[in-house]
Amino acid sequence: MSKWIIQRKGADYKGLSEKLKVDQVIVRLMVNRGMENYEEMEEFLRPSLERIPDPHLLKDMDKACSLLRDAINEGKKIRVVGDYDVDGIMSTYILVTAIKRAGGKVDFALPHRITDGYGINPDMVQAAKDAGVDLIITCDNGIAASPAVDVAKELGMTFVVTDHHDVPFDLADDGVTKIQKLPKADAVVDPKRDDSDYPFKEICGAQVAWKLTYCLYELFGIDKSEADALLQFASIATVCDVMPLDGENRATVYHGLKALSATTNPGLRALIARTNLAGKDLNCYNIGFVIGPCFNASGRLDTAQAGVDLLMEEDYDQALAMANELVELNAQRKAMTEKGIEMAKEIMENSGMAADRVLVIYIPSLHESLAGIVAGRIKEEYYRPTFVITDSEGGAKGSGRSIPSYNMFEKLSQVKDIFTKFGGHPMAAGISLPKEKIDELRIRLNENCNLTDEDLEEEILIDCDMPLDYITEDLVDSISLLEPYGTGNSRPVFALKDVRIKRASYMGKESQFLRLSLLTESGKSMTGLLFRKAKDFEDLMVDRFGKTAWEGLFSGRDTGISANIIYQPSINEFRGKRSLQIIIDNFC
Repeated sequence: MSKWIIQRKGADYKGLSEKLKVDQVIVRLMVNRGMENYEEMEEFLRPSLERIPDPHLLKDMDKACSLLRDAINEGKKIRVVGDYDVDGIMSTYILVTAIKRAGGKVDFALPHRITDGYGINPDMVQAAKDAGVDLIITCDNGIAASPAVDVAKELGMTFVVTDHHDVPFDLADDGVTKIQKLPKADAVVDPKRDDSDYPFKEICGAQVAWKLTYCLYELFGIDKSEADALLQFASIATVCDVMPLDGENRATVYHGLKALSATTNPGLRALIARTNLAGKDLNCYNIGFVIGPCFNASGRLDTAQAGVDLLMEEDYDQALAMANELVELNAQRKAMTEKGIEMAKEIMENSGMAADRVLVIYIPSLHESLAGIVAGRIKEEYYRPTFVITDSEGGAKGSGRSIPSYNMFEKLSQVKDIFTKFGGHPMAAGISLPKEKIDELRIRLNENCNLTDEDLEEEILIDCDMPLDYITEDLVDSISLLEPYGTGNSRPVFALKDVRIKRASYMGKESQFLRLSLLTESGKSMTGLLFRKAKDFEDLMVDRFGKTAWEGLFSGRDTGISANIIYQPSINEFRGKRSLQIIIDNFC
């Protein structure tokens, strides 16, 4: 079940509309997203890179660049150590490219998801020393890698950390005050440091790497435009690492997407072509659900080095072959994920688990790198905190995804005696435990969950109730000014009660979608497309109005069927013609 909530916030809509020269609906959308005055709205509509804070404000930024400069000038070998996800891949590429451009001897290493785990470890440090590396610089990891840093220092190596994750901490004697524990590196660049003056904390690892590039190029007298050219890679990471798309992240992605649509990087061009996006203006959906998963698939099922190698490839034909491999790997990952989701649902239905408020689903054969994806999909469908657990070397390993009313990390801390290892935050977590403890985990989490029926009712925030007749092409074009959409800037949705349905037809290879002809307030027709839960919609209409009435829509008869809908207005472009339509997101 879900609860629909229409946002009603007060503001001078008319005055702001006239000053900004946009429809009052656009002003309402920005007010709903937390903007209060003209200046904030103007910056949101026209984000500028010039307003991004000075990267030198990041603590240790200048020290890190000086260490790199010295190593480059002295001909020392430098190794970049990234991570196996999209952010790690992009930040690795940015740093390797920048250090090479400055004249440095540089290579890179990425941890293997299963054999190495997250981030740099002591074995990787030793391997770097054995390879003659003098300076290690991390990206998208390292802030919690004190053991690896300590080994590097014992071996006489220089170590620079660049990261964006929370800094580990100890509690003071009062049991409340947090005291950050920084690794003993030669420089630690992380916006989450308490002593950093950088004003915007929620940037990804690739954004930190891009800022370091900017400062490094200053030291070497390299033109600023060359650093700006790497912004597109930081924008990919910002979207795929699910950073909030406000503040400087909005400017990064806004301008990065424009650069991506005209990128000259052979690897990106090849992947864009291979995913049928060539010639299109890329958006966050393309990056987050098409391009990004191809890079992520390399780190999930193989090694993330394939992703970095693709970005570094200079020959387009070779890049195209490499892109094909990533796309095929992602197709394999998707098939495995869908099978995992089916298995999870089957286990729930056959085990009496469907009544649980916290889902703990054990799928021994599932690839452990897919547990988080499957948990996320099950959580979305059933709106329950969900853990998916798989067999792993020496025991079991799992990932959890949560809902706002359930602090996952806090609840795991209450049963920490079960785990050999666990970590996370309120909305997601990772766990390791003995197999024989899985049932105990399920029982104790459900006993301690304190979730009410209301907690398990998803709230859907609606921007406003808007008649279909109010939709125009100009309005739809104006709404696009709010792009890019993502975390912190959701795609605008509108609601309407009792919308009359005149006709219906199936779409898709398996007739899995619905095309509806809707009656507007003035008696005109408008197309409504239903791409999600079409079968649920059909069942609901049959239950409410009867099978005869529902089937009558498919022969063109208006049988009096109506529904309440949540929708997005859009424009259908076909053979040079544009027509208004809506995408139906939800219904009741």
